[in-house]
Amino acid sequence: MKKIKSFGVVAFKRSDQVRDALARVQLWANSRQVPVLFFPDHYEQVPAGGHATADENELLRHSDALISIGGDGTFLAVAHLTKLTDKPVMGVNLGRRGFLTDVAVDNMESHFDRMHTGRYKTGSRMVLEARLVREGTEVKVLRALNDIFVNRAELPKLTSVAAWFGEDFITDFQADGIIVATPSGSTAYSLAAGGPIVETSMRAFLVTPICPHALTERPILLPADRPVRLIISQRNPDLILSADGLEWVRLQSGDEITITNGGDQTNIIQLSERSCFELLRTKLAWGQDYLQWRDQHE
Repeated sequence: MKKIKSFGVVAFKRSDQVRDALARVQLWANSRQVPVLFFPDHYEQVPAGGHATADENELLRHSDALISIGGDGTFLAVAHLTKLTDKPVMGVNLGRRGFLTDVAVDNMESHFDRMHTGRYKTGSRMVLEARLVREGTEVKVLRALNDIFVNRAELPKLTSVAAWFGEDFITDFQADGIIVATPSGSTAYSLAAGGPIVETSMRAFLVTPICPHALTERPILLPADRPVRLIISQRNPDLILSADGLEWVRLQSGDEITITNGGDQTNIIQLSERSCFELLRTKLAWGQDYLQWRDQHE
């Protein structure tokens, strides 16, 4: 693989653990004489001798790859900084589960060495693209690595969302909301709402209703060769449309959302040799005593 000659580092959380990790990144960069730029969200966390960029555009221009330091939420935010393009992203896990951030902070320097010398792989994940049309006019386009979802804003009332797959009507979901997830997002919000886990190399839509009124309205796995279309009922309360929980827009009655396969445009740097199922066994404690596993990981 191409050698990574410059790094952009992004961390949003304020904590001693994050500051220590950023300081270690700077020490590694000094020892290897590698340019490192820090995203200026929290200037006080930039280590001595480190350079904070003026804005995200400078960070993207002057770095070959981005390093996310935090949990999966931070990783998603970094992926959105790249506009979900081909800029490689690597995640150092300081969160809990870390399905997207698979590099442990304890040995991150050895992984930086591998990236710097070109000894790594990249994997692309499916991205969703959602187009919001209101009264015949396109008003918003959202892209997501994990999920696009419609959910209640403030009012705790049941929503009504009609769902279509291509030209085929699915149903009028009566629920708190509806999630359309990628395979990558199947272990996130959709899983919490009762959806299945989908192997990440698949190209599919996972349609998961949130707390549906009818117990028979279950998650549906669909091939990504046709769009999923959602139409907001005329009788709905205040709703939002969100991409990965990072970008959102308020919806109105009659709004139409068309969700398509946005391509494979996020290069995730892969440094672990673990398979998808080994990762799931580790992160979800499959086949283990959960209480014992929890005590070991807290």
